[in-house]
Amino acid sequence: MGRNNELAYLNQLYATSASQLIILYGQKNIGKTTLIMDFLKGKDNLYYLAGEASMRQQQYLMARQWRNRGLEVSQYPEYSELMQAFAKGSGDKKVLVIDEFDHLIKNDSDFMEQAAALVSGSYSSQQVLVILMSSSVGFIENQLVSRIGKSALSISGFLKIRELKFEDVSYHFPDYSLEDRIAVYSILGGIPGLWRHFDPMITLKQNICKNILSQDAFLFEEGSRYVREAVRECGVYYSILSALAEGMDKLGDIYQHTGFSRAKISVYLKNLMELEIARKVFSVDTRGRDMLRKGIYRISNHYVAFWFRFLYPYYSMTATLSSESYFETYVQHELTDFCKPYFSEICREYMEKLARSNAFGFEVYESGIFDGKEGFIDYLGFDEEQDRCVAAFSCYDKPYMTYEFYQRALKSLADAKASPEMIFLFARDGFDEKVTLEAKVRNNIRLLRMEDFLV
Repeated sequence: MGRNNELAYLNQLYATSASQLIILYGQKNIGKTTLIMDFLKGKDNLYYLAGEASMRQQQYLMARQWRNRGLEVSQYPEYSELMQAFAKGSGDKKVLVIDEFDHLIKNDSDFMEQAAALVSGSYSSQQVLVILMSSSVGFIENQLVSRIGKSALSISGFLKIRELKFEDVSYHFPDYSLEDRIAVYSILGGIPGLWRHFDPMITLKQNICKNILSQDAFLFEEGSRYVREAVRECGVYYSILSALAEGMDKLGDIYQHTGFSRAKISVYLKNLMELEIARKVFSVDTRGRDMLRKGIYRISNHYVAFWFRFLYPYYSMTATLSSESYFETYVQHELTDFCKPYFSEICREYMEKLARSNAFGFEVYESGIFDGKEGFIDYLGFDEEQDRCVAAFSCYDKPYMTYEFYQRALKSLADAKASPEMIFLFARDGFDEKVTLEAKVRNNIRLLRMEDFLV
């Protein structure tokens, strides 16, 4: 689901007449293995999942997998022997997939050297496609090339598997209301490995109670487990993430809350950003840049944000309350507020889709949010000279967008020094009479309810 472009890319590589090596990576549960298993159908392939092990133990386990596929290798083979055995034969291109390959190279460079030799044809003229997979995004993007040295020259390309979109969540939960689909997307993000823990045949509340808030549920600890597997000094990271989840989004706010030095917080935020657990918010550059809020941070992983917002602060209460009582006490009344930025994200994706179809009458050269000192613009898209632009605002915390909200939106545009040719207004259920009348009087305002633009 939602991986047609990635699958086409892999098949294109397979169809080329040369041997190649690519790095395929993405965060845990993103759907890498499902994609690869689909790609491998009907192809001569060997798949190996590398776990934590010493080099000798790793080679022993790999040899067992090789022999299971009918290849002759010794009990404790060198990587060169494994590659040579794989390269034997002729015919269609062979595919070698090593999943979580970073476990093989963090303390030993020989594997990458031998993989490079395999691709270069040192062992055989047999064409091969080597796919090295990893869930360690930070390692791949920040350390891999320096770690493997000249072997990096053998890499043909990198394929990053990104989160799926809201529309993919909609297809997975077809019987849910739009509001509930937005909640699922807000909680679980575009990570299909988490979706499978929600049952589309029961209600949203039942899913949250049964599959998140129950102490024996897999997702009960997943928010902390995801962070714990990626970092050390969890206490420091948890404190910072908890502050972010409570809306303390500036360095000074986190400093006041945690008591950690600003320098220490900066280092830990940098690590969280490399791991794609947190992100720094950047606004589109406008003539009103002096009105921007700067140095803003957010938790980028949806489920980590949910866990630190709703479970971490009241963790002890999970032992004393039923999951239903916990939901009604700590989650139910704040869930809409939690979903608000993700509805903004969905609206922004819709605007980007319109921009790609040239729906605005000009080519959008630069776009993004405007996080102002006194207001927020969900989308601003400019042409190259910043002479023409389009803007969008979303309202999710109330069913109907009010005229007061619209007036604040105009104030935000004035702060940004932006004069949009078109203004898109997104609301959950509709608009009050004054906003509706304003849209009739002015022909450059587009009113969109959820049902008007979401599948």
